[in-house]
Amino acid sequence: MSIESSLELDVILQEMENSCSFSLGRELMRRTVPSFDPLVIRRDHALIKEALEATVRFGEMPFGGITDQTMMLEGARRQRTLTAAELNNEVRLIQGIRAIKSYEKNLETEHPYIHDLVSTMVVHDHCEAKLTQCISPYGEVLDDASSELRTIRRNLRNADAVIASAVNHFLSTHASSVVDGIVTYRGGRAMVLVRAAEKNNFGGMVYGDSASGQASYVEPASLLNANNRKQELLAREAEEVQKILEECSNEVSLVAEEELANLETCALLDCLYAKALWGKQHDGVVAELTEERRLIIEKGRHPLIERSKVVANTYHLEDPKHLLLITGPNTGGKTVSMKIIGLFVLMTYCGMPVTAEQAVIPYFDHVFVDIGDDQSVVSSLSSFSAQIVKIAEVMREATDRSLALMDEIGSGTDPREGEALAISVLNELRKR
Repeated sequence: MSIESSLELDVILQEMENSCSFSLGRELMRRTVPSFDPLVIRRDHALIKEALEATVRFGEMPFGGITDQTMMLEGARRQRTLTAAELNNEVRLIQGIRAIKSYEKNLETEHPYIHDLVSTMVVHDHCEAKLTQCISPYGEVLDDASSELRTIRRNLRNADAVIASAVNHFLSTHASSVVDGIVTYRGGRAMVLVRAAEKNNFGGMVYGDSASGQASYVEPASLLNANNRKQELLAREAEEVQKILEECSNEVSLVAEEELANLETCALLDCLYAKALWGKQHDGVVAELTEERRLIIEKGRHPLIERSKVVANTYHLEDPKHLLLITGPNTGGKTVSMKIIGLFVLMTYCGMPVTAEQAVIPYFDHVFVDIGDDQSVVSSLSSFSAQIVKIAEVMREATDRSLALMDEIGSGTDPREGEALAISVLNELRKR
């Protein structure tokens, strides 16, 4: 079992993932792991401190319109012609990035790290202007996308009016032959349903019979020219629409590289602000980092226990005391206390707030966790043997900058032997 699972960091990450606004942010949250690099820890610490303060004071960063458009942008970069719906998604992405930059600009708190992130994003106004001129918010090519398309669609409306007039005239003059006055379209061509016995009486084309065989679908001679005219206009419309989509796609291809970079930054910000929102909802704080060998948690609460039921505890580990021994009856909360210390360290190293009134976390080079039963049938390990393997790992690799969390040392063997083992292990760790 990983230390993340042992300390239930994976459950916290799942909660934060649920607060992400789009898929790339959620994916980044799923990949979040604690870093033991002081430079990374300090950077993430500065970011979450700024984001939490901004969220508490000014609300969440807006991510409306931001969706994963990686495939669309990659296609544009390869000169693929985009659909009208994809082009509309690009418009929404541009508008979403503008909203993020506006949010950051209006923050009244110092936020140099967030500013550095947001300042890398580019708002492509020219591309947006071109696309909104051609594409509706519903993902359709607008009539005004070109003068040619506007003319074609006006002629199409006229053609529809001519067809409607011709159909109405046919229905009125051949009322006895028409079945239920039904008008239908096949392949974009208007036709009427007439009695099967009279289907050859009107010239034009017969397209088939109804399921009952009592009626036939006919395009009378009086509709041929009007239908042909409409088909011609539809072909011209499709050609003009394709031309417009190609022009718009070319506009997107010119900004695709920068938009892909924008998406990566949006994912970082989404993940960051999901952590901040979680911190706000759980009344969390950002731990202070220290180079000293000092760990302080004031009124720390386990974030997975209901606020109304959780017991807040305070922990101090400072020079010259580097060992905390917790004793007490079963179900008294000893393991939970130990988990809180380890969990808060890992959360801080992931750039997350912690649920406490105050916390000071030092830089550890590793966190060792021996909590729970790792009995393994596959590895032929009993509970005690599995614990010995973990203890050996701690004794072999732990340094004076490591955090070791060990629960019920030697509990899987004879009490006297277990006591001797526990004393030996604790004395050895205390010397480091």
